[in-house]
Amino acid sequence: MRMHVTKVGAVFTAVALIAGCGGGSGGSGDDSGSADGTAKVKTESVVSGVMPTDGPAEDGGTLTIQEATDAATLDIQKSAAAAGFSAVVGRVYSKLLDFDTGKDVPYGSTVAVHGDLAESYEHSKDGLTWTFKLRKGVKWQNIAPVNGRLFTSADVVCTINRIQTLPGIQKNLTDVIKTVDAPDDSTVVFNLSIPFGGFDTTLATYFMAIVPCEGTRGEFDMSQQAIGTGPFILKDWKRKQERTYIKNPDYFVKGKPHLDQIRTIIQSDPAATVAAFRTGDLDYTGSQTTISTELVPAIVTTNPDAVVRAQLSLATTQVTFNQAVKPFDDYRVRKAFAMAWDRAGMGETYYPNGFALAGAYPSTMFGAMSSKELTDLVPFDPAAAKKLLADAGYPNGLDVELLTTDGYGPIYLNQAQWVQQDLKDIGVNASLKVQDYATYISTFQAKNYTMTYGISTGASEPDEWLEAVYKSDGPRNWFNSGTPELDKKIAAQRGIIDRDERAKALHELSLYITENVLNPVLSFQGSTLQLQQPYVHNLWNNPQAGPSYFTDVWLDKKAPGRK
Repeated sequence: MRMHVTKVGAVFTAVALIAGCGGGSGGSGDDSGSADGTAKVKTESVVSGVMPTDGPAEDGGTLTIQEATDAATLDIQKSAAAAGFSAVVGRVYSKLLDFDTGKDVPYGSTVAVHGDLAESYEHSKDGLTWTFKLRKGVKWQNIAPVNGRLFTSADVVCTINRIQTLPGIQKNLTDVIKTVDAPDDSTVVFNLSIPFGGFDTTLATYFMAIVPCEGTRGEFDMSQQAIGTGPFILKDWKRKQERTYIKNPDYFVKGKPHLDQIRTIIQSDPAATVAAFRTGDLDYTGSQTTISTELVPAIVTTNPDAVVRAQLSLATTQVTFNQAVKPFDDYRVRKAFAMAWDRAGMGETYYPNGFALAGAYPSTMFGAMSSKELTDLVPFDPAAAKKLLADAGYPNGLDVELLTTDGYGPIYLNQAQWVQQDLKDIGVNASLKVQDYATYISTFQAKNYTMTYGISTGASEPDEWLEAVYKSDGPRNWFNSGTPELDKKIAAQRGIIDRDERAKALHELSLYITENVLNPVLSFQGSTLQLQQPYVHNLWNNPQAGPSYFTDVWLDKKAPGRK
């Protein structure tokens, strides 16, 4: 019997216990229930407890939250690590546009956007010119050397120019921008090289936060300090321990934020996180790397009012190959490894509240392959995987090094061991090399590896995945993959304005990537568990690594942070 199969019983016992704990109703999103490996629950559901009322809101208090990994740098234009974006985007930095969130917005929706720093926007009929009218009177946080000056269109130009000239890890998102002009202090005009119907969605992603010109000119160290226009000011940062944010008194949305302070503790140990939550020292954790289903029964037994929410993530774990290193230059080997990996079994074991297998990008996104299509094209079939390896010249298997990190927490190390065991079943001896998070990211980006298991940074628009991950020179293509033909297909879908036609093109692209590239191999979107105290109100989050939703959160008088 394989090592990981023995874990299934414990996990499903936990699920049964959760079902017996009572639980609230509600949750947003579409129910795409299926037994074929597609999402089996809504994109969001309440597993236990009842969601608190939304208002009327009360001001004041400190919200204490947990994150498993700290940011290695705060310079969001030099690092693709989600921990960096989560640390500053939405809290400290604002964007031109932001995604709608709220009780009536399906979790993970990236359809509707609203103005953030932009008051309004429009585009020309040909889709080549996008004009944004900026909010007037917005101030940068009163920290030297920016010193609370007014935000202007020049800051947008500085941000885009830095991304394009560094080049920043968002460069793929700005390649479509031919020029960006600032005809006056409150107007920004983007002139595109091709029509791009998803440009507003692109500007709403957490990758596109606006930074001050002082930062782009090097007048302060953006890797160590963040000065934004957002609802909170980063007051203190104790590396790998905690970050403290205080309310921005000059925030441009009247009456927001409601919280006086957010305290973020960095804690990857699930037992410590659960203990802090049970005693009221922790108000919320949305960390997908910390809370597993097995831990929930103990929590709701001692804290019956705790709110447990299952939310389908846009991020996936992934197995990646360095195609410049043999044997991964051979598609047959990559497909053999993919067919050896029991992704559906892993999903059932670790995410019994729901999961969806992913193809070229998450299956719940626009134009994506369904989980069933993916299963038909790349089934879990160890016997067929062995034959592919033999056809590729490895009838007796092979030895590889599997790079991973302990920075995501023990759940993901267990999953890496699962992959290791699956590969062993087809004759592949994968030796684990475990690194700390910062070292792992730098090693990965330097392409100094053979094979990895880790987490992909989630994205909100298919173009983000395609341009960043699959294009030959994509800023997150750390696999030495990509072909001229694929590059042309990725470029072509950008210019399709008609939504139905673009969906068809994206679907064909997904099929092409699966049948010709298959690198990275994405696992699934798991329903990650969020823990929330019953006194935390109006917390309608999303899977974006830029938590602007904390602007609306408030604490009632029962909260320890209000005392």
